[in-house]
Amino acid sequence: MSDHDFLFTLRLPDDGRLDAMLSELTTSVLRHVGYAAGDIAELGREIRAGIERGKSASAEYGVQFRAHAGELEIIVSQGDRSVFRAARRLP
Repeated sequence: MSDHDFLFTLRLPDDGRLDAMLSELTTSVLRHVGYAAGDIAELGREIRAGIERGKSASAEYGVQFRAHAGELEIIVSQGDRSVFRAARRLP
């Protein structure tokens, strides 16, 4: 899928279901663009670790998946701060 560009942005509340919702969302998007199961699991772990390191009292997260020029960028923010950012070549 590396020849297609897209931007997907979503706001998620930290209401006790964030981890499950973010895990399902990440798995679905990454599977759709063609990543292998191991890569999906690794990115999921990295995202969760980033959220844990950057967690604050805010109750909402922004999640963005952006595919452009053969690369997928994932950004998780809380308020105006980035708590996780990664870029990977598209498969």
